[in-house]
Amino acid sequence: MRLHHIGMNVKSLVLSKEFYQFYFGFEEETYFEWGSEKILFMKKNDCRLELIEEPGEDNGPKRTFLHLALAVIDLETEIGLLMEKGLVPVEGPIILEKGWKAVFFFGPDGEIIELVEE
Repeated sequence: MRLHHIGMNVKSLVLSKEFYQFYFGFEEETYFEWGSEKILFMKKNDCRLELIEEPGEDNGPKRTFLHLALAVIDLETEIGLLMEKGLVPVEGPIILEKGWKAVFFFGPDGEIIELVEE
């Protein structure tokens, strides 16, 4: 068994799509509507995101996940590339118990995006 995708509710598909394309290189894979939901799958290599926009949410959608973690080969290089584009870490880099290095960023809806170097 392997992970197929990470799904998250977003306020704006347009804003979230642009964010994940610009900062992390995800590309649109599939778009469809399911009832009142607008759903966009984005993909980068074997990693998929499912972004779900549902209308009528005054205070934004409710989230059920804590963070999205993306594995990288060279954390310092990735941090530098993101900072050049204007995305600043909110925490880290830190070294975890297993010797992994991690850094954290906020996405457009306040989601936490963690980059991890093993």
